[in-house]
Amino acid sequence: MEVSLTELVVVLVALAVGAFVKGLTGNGLPQLAIPVMALFIGIEKAVIIMSIPGVVSNIWLVAEHKGARPETRDLRALVVTGVVGTAVGTVLLTTLDARWLSLGLAGLIVAYVVLRLRRPETLISPAVSAWLSPPVGLASGALQGATGVSGPLLSTYVYTFGLRPSAYIYSVSLLFLVYAVVQAVTLVVIGAYTTTLVVLGLLSLIPVAVMLPLGSRLSRRLDAEVFSKVVMATLVAAAVALVWRAVA
Repeated sequence: MEVSLTELVVVLVALAVGAFVKGLTGNGLPQLAIPVMALFIGIEKAVIIMSIPGVVSNIWLVAEHKGARPETRDLRALVVTGVVGTAVGTVLLTTLDARWLSLGLAGLIVAYVVLRLRRPETLISPAVSAWLSPPVGLASGALQGATGVSGPLLSTYVYTFGLRPSAYIYSVSLLFLVYAVVQAVTLVVIGAYTTTLVVLGLLSLIPVAVMLPLGSRLSRRLDAEVFSKVVMATLVAAAVALVWRAVA
């Protein structure tokens, strides 16, 4: 696989913006970066590249918010079933038609935007989430493996727990971290990594290392709601572009 200078710049810029959003809100790195990268290098390669910064960025956020761990719930169930789903989904990544992956990712992004804009206030009780978390974890893991984006389902589900911000960020970051590690290991096992993809993944750590802490600091000063709307508009544009790429 050869990558042009333009494609390299696009990948690094998309990762920088995504890392900033993730630092600001706890979500956004794969949701923003993968669709943009996929337009230039394809979903499979975008997901493989993202697997490396996905691990690193979530390690940083888990460490940053580890004090909120006692306030979380259902993490064990979401982790165990998510691991299985991620392994299965990663295998499917290399076998499914790229057009269907593009359409599926576009659909997930649109669903994510709609749910974020609606911001449902209905909370799920611990009794209900106890039996709901295992299938949600399985589905989220499968989405992570096949598309590199589990946030549309997972972050929305954990949001309904009614956790305070730090506990919420810790929960989703830990889950994203586990899924990302399983995904990376599975990619190694099935031989999906190439030298070029590994180099791009390592290069992506540079913008992530710079922008993730910056976003985290600015989250205490900026109106995250206004910024979130800008991100949502960007995601919608990326989803439209992915659909156009799939049907063209």
